[in-house]
Amino acid sequence: MRALLKPFLPVLAALSILAAPAGARPLSGEEKEKLQQTVAAFDKAMRDEDYDKVANTIPPRVMAFIAKQAGLEVEALRTVVVQQMEAALAAVELEEFGMDMDALKQAELADGEPYALIPTETVMNSEATGRMRAKSETLALLDEGQWYLVRVNDLQQVAILRQVYPEFAAVEFSGGTMEAIE
Repeated sequence: MRALLKPFLPVLAALSILAAPAGARPLSGEEKEKLQQTVAAFDKAMRDEDYDKVANTIPPRVMAFIAKQAGLEVEALRTVVVQQMEAALAAVELEEFGMDMDALKQAELADGEPYALIPTETVMNSEATGRMRAKSETLALLDEGQWYLVRVNDLQQVAILRQVYPEFAAVEFSGGTMEAIE
């Protein structure tokens, strides 16, 4: 089974490049509206295969950290990320993709900054493995008043997130699941 999942791991990583504690304040009307716009734009970009727009939802501190580690400027890294998404997604058909905003879980960090976890489902198909369904959460975080999205089912991604956004160190994320479907 693990071998069947292997071709999809780069796809899930490319899509990434998101437990509400008691007492979390609700998102303001403006915050929720901006989040809905960000998710809608991301969803449209995924369906349109506009990976440049998808890459723009990666938090700036995450991009800066990875760029520094790779010895690249951020814009050069963004180009590489887009190319990797194109290559990874060329090998599979993205049948379904969606973030369930109705099931969004709102929370807040110790400093009062809100964030949200959005259930995310992806159905992919490839000749090598057939149809696969991935279920995970997407973290929506605010940085300088702008919402950014991070898939938090990958330990490496979570480690980078926590390095550059240490305020998320105590936040627990679910691991997500992947299953073969008919």
